[in-house]
Amino acid sequence: MRRKISLFLATGCFLGFIPGAPGTYGSLAATVSFYLIYRFSHRVLPELHLSILGVIVIVGVVTSAEASLRLGSEDPPEVVIDEVAGQVLTFLFLPVSSWNLILGTALFRIFDIWKPYPIRRLESLKNGVGIMADDLLAGVYSNIVLRLVNAMIHG
Repeated sequence: MRRKISLFLATGCFLGFIPGAPGTYGSLAATVSFYLIYRFSHRVLPELHLSILGVIVIVGVVTSAEASLRLGSEDPPEVVIDEVAGQVLTFLFLPVSSWNLILGTALFRIFDIWKPYPIRRLESLKNGVGIMADDLLAGVYSNIVLRLVNAMIHG
């Protein structure tokens, strides 16, 4: 039962098994979920955002390690909880707007696929830490660029 729950969570409620671009599906699901949380609460409290991110990271490290063993790969494409964490980190402490959601999702996917230094090196970390760490750093890079864009546009 524990293995099934780990696989369910690591694959983003089995979203990672949809053929095509599972990482992009995970990012889009995170963006939509983030927007819905904002929409129904009319704001995203920084404490709530950090708490959600912390839970996703901890659950992600544990479940992605379990799922990688079960799927027989060090970083299986079906595991998308890392994309969810990176995408949520992209929006940390930024205003929620259509512009930020669209640009933030695009930036995260670019950094996640491109993997500029030292993102690619983080993949070599063992177990679920390596699976999660590269996407978290891609989220940090995306957040920084999104902040710079917001500063240029909004002063």
